Amino acid sequence: MAFLVAAAAALARDEAMASSYRAWANGIIRNPPLPSEPRYSATYDRGGVVGAAVQRGTGGLFVGASDPVAAATFADDFFAVRGDAAAALQGIVGMRAPCEAFAHRWRELTCRSHALRAALRNHKLTQVEAVPQPSGAARIATVDDIDWIGNAQHDFIIEIALPEDPARLRAIIPRRIEAGQFWLWEDGGTVAFAGWSDAPPGDGRIAPVYTPPHARGRGYATALVAALSQSLLDSGRRRLFLITDLANPTSNSIYAKIGYQPQSDLFHFDFVATGADVSAQP
Repeated sequence: MAFLVAAAAALARDEAMASSYRAWANGIIRNPPLPSEPRYSATYDRGGVVGAAVQRGTGGLFVGASDPVAAATFADDFFAVRGDAAAALQGIVGMRAPCEAFAHRWRELTCRSHALRAALRNHKLTQVEAVPQPSGAARIATVDDIDWIGNAQHDFIIEIALPEDPARLRAIIPRRIEAGQFWLWEDGGTVAFAGWSDAPPGDGRIAPVYTPPHARGRGYATALVAALSQSLLDSGRRRLFLITDLANPTSNSIYAKIGYQPQSDLFHFDFVATGADVSAQP
């Protein structure tokens, strides 16, 4: 994809961030957006100042490790491209400096402030550690699991207040199942799911991971992600990446047990009406 070629200098900044861009690009190819689905991509490379920005659907704009000057330029470009719909941008995701630069310019353009939604951390895995095995077993999802995954994914979105369109995610479940991108843990019924996405040429990303409340605390998600991760490494992926919310000690503990090591930090900011309470910012 031409975008990845143009973004090469920005992607070289951080391997975990780079995998997010590559997974986005691969997803656009494998699951083309509907005509009504918002999509944006841009790169910046001038005099050693570099950046890349992507968005799909209703989520935040991802700027990764872009330079602040590049991020501010993306704000101008996004505003011009989206026109009247630009002010509906949900938020900005990436390292703090580019997020702040984008948000400062965005406030000038739209009179909207920014408030911290979540402090996040990239993690990388190259070798799976042994983890306790609960009862049951992992398996790859099939078309018979579409409804269960759709309902569980909807519950996941609601529980963590993810700024995504449930209908869009539900619509691509069949294609992701066909590609083998959903795994389930079975123990007298389905009790957890984990998804993954390709980030060619040699990486993969794990997301989402969810266990319904009634099945938590039994090690299902740990064992499922470990099994999925090992399968992806065995199939030729060299590195796997995932993102955790630093406010969730349970998920951070789960992935550490499996062998995921902390890499870089990033932040997700919401855009809110000027004058709204932004006291959540650190």
